[in-house]
Amino acid sequence: MNHTQRPRSNNTQNHRPVLSTRQLVDLELGLYLIRQLRPTAPPTALPDLLGPAPTTGPIRLTPQQHKYLNRARLLLAHVANPDHWQALLTAYAAAPTDRLAFDISRDQSRFAEKTVGFSRNRIAVLRKMLA
Repeated sequence: MNHTQRPRSNNTQNHRPVLSTRQLVDLELGLYLIRQLRPTAPPTALPDLLGPAPTTGPIRLTPQQHKYLNRARLLLAHVANPDHWQALLTAYAAAPTDRLAFDISRDQSRFAEKTVGFSRNRIAVLRKMLA
């Protein structure tokens, strides 16, 4: 270590998983898609939605929802693996909440869009990405 570097802490208790900007956008785009297609589904439902045919029962989609789903399949194919998506959700839930556009429950059984602050602008950007 030289004089311009910070000493590293040996304390691993405060270690939080770090999300890249790309991962953050992918996560929030996935959560936005779930909210648009199945508003009552848990955040863990994305891999099922991105598959060729959802396995959790029939889903009737409007033309707009079909458009969203098809675009999301292209943009989010790399997170369609349930284990990968779960790891990202865990990191998202541990991230500082003031930087997130969604609130996720501790047990990851439900989530909601934040309605205050800058997150409203991020939701508008997510909507434009799928439109």
